[in-house]
Amino acid sequence: MMICRPTASLPRPPLRTVCALLFAWTMAASVQATPLMVDGLIAHRVAPGDTLEQIARQYLGDHRLWPELQSFNRVANPLHLQPGFTLRFPDRLLRLATASVEYVRGEAVAITPARRSSDSQTPAGAAQRRNVQAGEVLQEGEQLQLAANAFVSVRLADGSLVRVQAQSDVQLQQMRRRGRAGSLQSVLDLHSGALDASVTREPADQRHFEIRTPVASTSVRGTRFHVQADATGRTITAVDEGSVAVASAAAQRPNASRVSLLEAGQGLAVTAQAAVGAPTALLPAPDLAQLPERYEDAHWLDIIWPAISNARSYQLQVARDAQFSAVVRSAASDTPQQRFAALEDGDYFLALRAIDAQGIPGRLAQRSIRIKSQPVPPLYQTPAAAGVLAQGAGALQCTTVPGAIAYRIQVAGAAGATGFAQPLLDSRVDGECRLSVDALPAGDYQWRAASIRSTPADAADQGPFAAGQAFTVATPPPTLAADELALGNQDGTAQLSWPGQPGQSYRLMVASDLAFADVQHDALLQEPRWAANTLAPGRYYVQLQVIDSNGLRSRFSAAREFAAGNTVRDGSGQRLRTGADLPLHRQ
Repeated sequence: MMICRPTASLPRPPLRTVCALLFAWTMAASVQATPLMVDGLIAHRVAPGDTLEQIARQYLGDHRLWPELQSFNRVANPLHLQPGFTLRFPDRLLRLATASVEYVRGEAVAITPARRSSDSQTPAGAAQRRNVQAGEVLQEGEQLQLAANAFVSVRLADGSLVRVQAQSDVQLQQMRRRGRAGSLQSVLDLHSGALDASVTREPADQRHFEIRTPVASTSVRGTRFHVQADATGRTITAVDEGSVAVASAAAQRPNASRVSLLEAGQGLAVTAQAAVGAPTALLPAPDLAQLPERYEDAHWLDIIWPAISNARSYQLQVARDAQFSAVVRSAASDTPQQRFAALEDGDYFLALRAIDAQGIPGRLAQRSIRIKSQPVPPLYQTPAAAGVLAQGAGALQCTTVPGAIAYRIQVAGAAGATGFAQPLLDSRVDGECRLSVDALPAGDYQWRAASIRSTPADAADQGPFAAGQAFTVATPPPTLAADELALGNQDGTAQLSWPGQPGQSYRLMVASDLAFADVQHDALLQEPRWAANTLAPGRYYVQLQVIDSNGLRSRFSAAREFAAGNTVRDGSGQRLRTGADLPLHRQ
């Protein structure tokens, strides 16, 4: 069943014009002749054997309504209908149907129109507004108004799905059934915003679905398509599956384009002056094959895709289901990338369209993605990024994560090789987030860590790995032997020197006791020499640690004893020495 009917606010086209449009669409779509609903009237051509009771049961679902048909058509003899006679009756006699709200996100309001009073002395009731709730039933005539970032999916009685996009205003103008359980006759008035519709397939003579805007109407059978009434007053239609007919609401104008049939992969725009543009091929679907299957950021969902030539912008949606009846994120982007606030862990579906210069959405690209960001990975502590560990004495260490019962730590070769696909170490550690790497030979590596928590079923639930971090295992510098510390004296001041390498630094400790409990001097030196000119006269012990340019340190050398302060000389100028062969100092 087909309708091409203007909204109440627009001029009503002549009946002959409407019928001509319907005929043109019917021929273009190659469908069989069907009963027509024109200007609110259903037309039925009487066949031999038809009775008013039979027709009332077929269309109205109640044979007892045959007197309505008789009265409306002024049938003189209800027991005898002339074959070929066209019987008409108003669509208000069809049985009412309802729709249900499947999903709501954001702020959405349903408006129930004011009731009309049958008593002129009784004022009509005011329109009622309420917040839309998932699971509630919508009646014919109710209106939906959605705020920014809102989304509502509505399931019609025949299973068709209407996805109402953000900042849309749509009214369920007509929801009627043909017969008790017959096909649905649906008319939606889209005042502003956008709808995506997936209409169930039914025989051509048993269904009608129409979306009207202020400048056009879009009529379909079984299909999936998009209709938008934008801020400039234009209507935009794009077809994913099946075919639709787009008719101008200003068809009575002699110079206005009146009707156009769109096949799958086509779209068009109707101007604010109600001129129907020529069908155009939709932009190709973006390539989503290279997108990751798993997103692990706990804060953001970053989606980047290859650009489409001639695309003015893109429309991106993330939903919980493949039918996109539960959209959780939606955005328009001028560039081929979009950042959303992170979602809960789970499986989702991604839909992307390129928008052309006319504002017509292109072909739809869809794919599934998985979000897994919990439990969050630990933070790295030791070593620092690109840090160095001593061979045979190194350990990887990270922070603890609340709720984590264990950690998984992997070590792989330097970036650019097989990486973590073939890790060198892959260990679960309970309790502290720490892993010894004493067995690793000197070389360049990378490591990463993930947290593991327990689920209610006592199963281990591992979160995502942190990004790999590079580190190096290197051989520490050798420990200086005691005899490598050369003692000397210059002008009565003790001098100390030792062999060194370019880039090395040194830690020198001086104590008054061999156990180094009483440290007198602790210094970091850049040269392999030191003078004891700051020490009080006396006997001391010294030890040294070598520090390579990579930060690795040797063990402290064995302690060596020396004397500091002015020495006593004889008449010939020679230093006097003690029985232990140490210089004698003045006290």
